[in-house]
This record gives sequence, structure tokens and C-alpha cells, in this order.
Amino acid sequence: MESKHEIQENESLSKGNKKTFWQKIGQFLAESSVSVGKYIIGKLITSAAIGLTAFVVFKILGINLAWLLAIILALTNIVPVFGGWVGMIICAAIIVFFEPIYIVYTTLTALILQLIEQFVLLPLIVGKAVDLKPMLIVCVLVLSSILFGFWGVLLAIPIAAVIKIWYNIFIFKNNGKQEKN
Repeated sequence: MESKHEIQENESLSKGNKKTFWQKIGQFLAESSVSVGKYIIGKLITSAAIGLTAFVVFKILGINLAWLLAIILALTNIVPVFGGWVGMIICAAIIVFFEPIYIVYTTLTALILQLIEQFVLLPLIVGKAVDLKPMLIVCVLVLSSILFGFWGVLLAIPIAAVIKIWYNIFIFKNNGKQEKN
């Protein structure tokens, strides 16, 4: 049987270790905003990488509008999944009027870059930025595109990151230790 002193000591220790609900809300909001910010930065990095790579490839191929096509691919690539496809269609439409001989090269370059971005860059760079596993990123994007279309794809990764933060703060209990998945 514990003495009165031991019980009071245990209660004070447990109160000191437990965060109040409002502290958890504050932590959740702070971590969520940081995670969404990291997602945006990660997405801008992948889009810039796609644009720069497209510019180099288009210049090597001798396409005069390389800068314009690269900017279009980079800007449209900010939108996950659909953006790259839209960029590819816009680039093909532009190149067919100015240099139709390069339409196949432009389309193939945009297609290859889109696939690399979706299955390599996005899961690795953005997944690391928001602390989600690459395979989870791909699954979340596929599932959200099926269920919610364009808006699901656009918001899937930030929502998944916020859900993970919520889980770690409010659900996961392991003596204050956070899960590192």
C-alpha cells in the first residue's frame, strides 16, 4: 500500500507529464502549419526540378521555345498528378503551332518527367518534408483521386500529414514519445 506522500508525488509527476487539452491543440496547430509549409516547399522544389530538367532536355533537343515550355511544365506541375498532364497537353499544343517536328520529343520528355515526379520525386522529397513514407504518399494520392477527384489530389498529402500529426498528439500514447514513421 502506498503512503499518502507517494500518492501525492505520483499525482504531481503525472500532472507534470500530461499536457492539457489546450496545450495539445496548440501543439497540433503549430505542427500542422509547419507540415503544410514543408509540403508547399517540397512541392515547389519538385516543380522547379522538373522545370529545370525540362529546360535542359529541350535545349539539348534544339527546341527554340525551351524556356516557355519548361516554365509551363514547372508551373502546372505544382498541382499533383493532374498538373503534369495538363502541362504536357499545353506544351504539345504550343509546339504543334511553332515547331511541329518536335511534338513527339516534347510530349515524351513531359511524360517521362511526369512519371519521374509522381513515382520518385514526390514520394521522396515531399514525403520526407511531411514525414510520410513514400508508398503511403502514392496510396493516398491514388485513393484520394478516386474518391475526391481534383480536390482530393490537391489536398491529399497535406491532409494525410495533418491526420498523422493529430494521431501522434491525441491518440498515440507511449509515455510522451512520438511515433517516427
